[in-house]
Amino acid sequence: MTAPRPVGDRAGRDPERPRIPLLCPRCGHEQQVVPGGPERAVKVVHVGTGREACEPGDLARAPDDGS
Repeated sequence: MTAPRPVGDRAGRDPERPRIPLLCPRCGHEQQVVPGGPERAVKVVHVGTGREACEPGDLARAPDDGS
């Protein structure tokens, strides 16, 4: 049996630890998780645009991973 999860915005996080940013693997810009609900799925969107898709100009400047 598992313990109940704490409720709140920072549940289970140490306020002294810095937050590690979520970066887009395609363009390298910061992203954020938008929580879902009963009627919608969880989404990961770009912080600057609020969109899931990368901006075309950002992809042109993205570093090539060599593959």
